[in-house]
Amino acid sequence: MKKIIKKVKSSAIVKNDGKNFLHFFLAFTVIFVALAVIIIQVMQIGMYKATDQNLQDLARNSAFLQDAANNQTGTGSLQSQGAYGPTNSVLFYDADGNSFTPASTDMGPSDFVLSHLKKAVKLNKNAINTIRTISVHNPYGADWHYRYLTTQIVITNNDGSITPAYVQVFSNVDQIQDAMSRAMLVILTTMVAFWLLSVVISLYLANWTLKPILSAYEKQKEFVENASHELRTPLAILQNRLELLFQKPTATIIDESENISESLSEVRNMRLLTTNLLNLARRESGIKIEPEETTAAFFEMIFNSYEMLAENAGKVFTGTLKLEGTINLDQALIKQLLTILFDNALKYTDDDGEISLDVQKNGGNLIFTVADNGEGISNEDKKKIFDRFFRVDKARTRQKGGLGLGLSLAKQIVDAYNGKISVEDNQPEGTKFIIRIRLDNSMVNPAKIFQKL
Repeated sequence: MKKIIKKVKSSAIVKNDGKNFLHFFLAFTVIFVALAVIIIQVMQIGMYKATDQNLQDLARNSAFLQDAANNQTGTGSLQSQGAYGPTNSVLFYDADGNSFTPASTDMGPSDFVLSHLKKAVKLNKNAINTIRTISVHNPYGADWHYRYLTTQIVITNNDGSITPAYVQVFSNVDQIQDAMSRAMLVILTTMVAFWLLSVVISLYLANWTLKPILSAYEKQKEFVENASHELRTPLAILQNRLELLFQKPTATIIDESENISESLSEVRNMRLLTTNLLNLARRESGIKIEPEETTAAFFEMIFNSYEMLAENAGKVFTGTLKLEGTINLDQALIKQLLTILFDNALKYTDDDGEISLDVQKNGGNLIFTVADNGEGISNEDKKKIFDRFFRVDKARTRQKGGLGLGLSLAKQIVDAYNGKISVEDNQPEGTKFIIRIRLDNSMVNPAKIFQKL
């Protein structure tokens, strides 16, 4: 049992299942990560847009900056040093990068904020005209969050001289940061939830994509087992017959004619089986329909051949044809299809059996009906009648030379036409096969994975 489990786990299909899951899972992960990054980036740009625009407007307002600089150096008239609105602050630096010293020693609210901004922010001359974000430690509560812009200006002194300087304009974004944090929490929570859901979806898709492969694999496995079984029987008979010949080395051909005849019969069975297997392999690699102009004469010729074969078998054949003008058909495939159904009816009807073939054109469809008055097929067997190697009565079928491959090949031909084949009870007894194909459809159904031999 352990060996079987180990073999299953190491099988190519199980390994491929894991690869499929990994591929789907990685694909979903990349999608969700990329989506989360894009949403957060777009949200940040949108939420900071008004703040950044305000910073740029203040940085371009030379009169405002001159007045703010004069105030910070003690020569201005503004009441609150560095405070320009409830959310804005300004810091100035000289050409050497040293901060201007406030004129007043009274520490008002704005000066308290400015003192902490000075400690947290250093002048970076490489970041001119670049908006950045900074968090400033607040000893009495939550940290402050600012967006700030650094730019270079020229200050006019009281004596008329000009001094180059730098300015940093700050805007408090605590409320925006809180809203951003809540939004990011919602986004990330949602993304993680759907990412975990993608694990389940990946497992489902990996299993779903493997279903047809597993089904085809099982059919191939069953096909090989059935083919081996069918070949084993005639080979065993042939071996026994040949061994009997060796047991009587002095016997003449006439004396052993029965063994020789049976051996030849089994050889013919094996040849028929291998021929049918080869046809199935060729058909499953993709049936190419090659239509040609076909008239009623084509079917009349087939009817004549079937009538002769039925007469030789002591049975009656009736052909009905309702076709006018010319249609396009792959004559080789259609003849093979009808021959399979006729041969099937011929095998399963008793002496004095009756077989009929009806061909009629109905609009854009061509309908074939092959009926017999044989023993019929049970409803349970009708579900499996088109499976390879399936036979209603294996013992009787073997006696009649059937291998259970004909109807499977017939269905492949009908499928190549995107048509439909069905089996019904024929009244009052027997079986009736009905085939419907479209005359304007020459599409070929693709070969199934693992079905090609």
